[in-house]
Amino acid sequence: MRDGVVWEVLALSRLTELMNRVSAQDDLSILFDMVVDGAADVVGFKVAAISLVVPSGDIEVVAVAGDDDARTELLGRRTPRPVLEAEFAVAERWGSLRFVPAGELPDGSAEGWVSADWTAPTPAGDPDAWNPEDTLIAPFFDAVGELLGILSVDLPLSGRRPDVTQRAVLELFANQTGIAISAARQRHALSERVRLGEAVQTVARIAQEDLDPARVVDVAAMPISAGLASAGLWLRAFAGEDDDERESVSARSGERVHTPVSLVAIARRMAARCWRAGVVAVVGADGHVTPARLWSDDDIAQVRVFLSDAAARSLLIAPMGSGSSCFGYIACTRGPGDPDWTDAEAQAALEMGRDLGRAIRNARLYAVERRVAAELREADRSKTQLFSTVSHELKNPLASIVGHVELLRQEPDADGDWSLGVIERNTERLQSLVDDLLTLSRVSDPDRAMPEADVDLGEVSRDVVDMFRPRADTQQVSLTFDLEERLPLVRGSAGDLERVVQNLVSNAVKFTPAGGKVAVSVASRRDRVVLECTDDGLGISPEDQEGLFTEFFRGTNPETLQVPGTGLGLSIAQRVVTRHGGRIDVDSELGRGTSVTLLLPAL
Repeated sequence: MRDGVVWEVLALSRLTELMNRVSAQDDLSILFDMVVDGAADVVGFKVAAISLVVPSGDIEVVAVAGDDDARTELLGRRTPRPVLEAEFAVAERWGSLRFVPAGELPDGSAEGWVSADWTAPTPAGDPDAWNPEDTLIAPFFDAVGELLGILSVDLPLSGRRPDVTQRAVLELFANQTGIAISAARQRHALSERVRLGEAVQTVARIAQEDLDPARVVDVAAMPISAGLASAGLWLRAFAGEDDDERESVSARSGERVHTPVSLVAIARRMAARCWRAGVVAVVGADGHVTPARLWSDDDIAQVRVFLSDAAARSLLIAPMGSGSSCFGYIACTRGPGDPDWTDAEAQAALEMGRDLGRAIRNARLYAVERRVAAELREADRSKTQLFSTVSHELKNPLASIVGHVELLRQEPDADGDWSLGVIERNTERLQSLVDDLLTLSRVSDPDRAMPEADVDLGEVSRDVVDMFRPRADTQQVSLTFDLEERLPLVRGSAGDLERVVQNLVSNAVKFTPAGGKVAVSVASRRDRVVLECTDDGLGISPEDQEGLFTEFFRGTNPETLQVPGTGLGLSIAQRVVTRHGGRIDVDSELGRGTSVTLLLPAL
């Protein structure tokens, strides 16, 4: 008894010293190691292990002392909460301790570690001899009675089941462990809140200060990685109308990390689902996922393969968004030695995702505002230019008409045929300008419905060529036409397409000197109907080709400027063709002629 009292006093003295050191320790991993080492030393067992309740409710072994084989086999093992409760139900109650004799573990219990070379130093047949398959558990709780974890011990140095004194010391040790871990967790939680709060504030500040989505993503990567204590981070902003898709990646070490291409599609889907649900998604290497309703089996399998290849423990995906739109995601990994993601970290990730989402939305709204402002300035400039050009185009023929009218009034008996001819030509010029302006207005209005019908572009082109043949003959220009048989139809406005062909053929004939050639052909090419109008006339310089489809553009070539025209034909043609889902290509060289190709979708 005296020896027992002495041992108890010594044990309590060592326990007090140990708990003083434990209580001052904020690093949980070091604290766990100190606890298991102390349990083996103070209570008198060779092997001790500490297991904690994880967020899922299961029990995970976080520290093992006394035997390397036991540490290798047990560390990281998880026991479902129902299995632990079943073991408690069949255990003998030694105060707060739970003892399950060898062979009494319930069905479904995981196979524990059993020493292969341990020999009990007790006489054979001793009823209190320790069996290597015996289980002794000391649960510990927080201040409100919630289970924090368990302290398991095995292989007593005496070779016997612990006596009343050892049990009392083990109970006290477990109680003190619960107090120490609870206090350390509170300190850790406070430190975590400070860390996460600083990260959230930093990201919010970055989001408010910058209106460039690419820069926001790059600058925010490191604070998010540090705040969430992630081993690897992928921060991706989806491509918007005015910016490219942007990704920034970083690691805890500051190194850039590889982006797993196979996971981008999964992360996109999960980000959209998480944004709608207002949650983060987590998957562990063991297959445990939250929230389960958002994950598909195939996605889980692919993520687990990635985690295995990356030697990572878990992946967290938080959406970036604002309003009803998801603009990207934050994806973080943690390594094997890192803790599980806490609720506070999940909420912080959501908050940072919201801040970044608002920043991206504001940046894109600002970009739209700038684009609209630029378009309005361009529209205003174009309107001013249009008024100026139309005024100029109207002024010359009107001035000529007014002049000859005055001439006829002043000399009524004079021969007026010349003046009437000038008036007629200028009137036709004005009529052509008005017609082109009305056509340009009509084909430029996106709200005006386009009459649609099945159009034979070959027959339309044949009629146009026949219409311009007399003019070509007058100018001594050779005009040829080639039409492919069984040409497919196109869908659109026959009148508008005829106007386009007229503009192309008219230009080719007008700008081809006497003795030149104009060739028009219509054929099919894959799923397109192709019209080519080629001439060997004046040609167009590279500089003039840049403004070829601008309203009232006449070019800078003096020979071209001598040919009358409004400069609206090609602008009208391009807008008509665009409305029909086609395009116009121009290939020209000054002095060597021009080839214009019209491509329209075939039916």
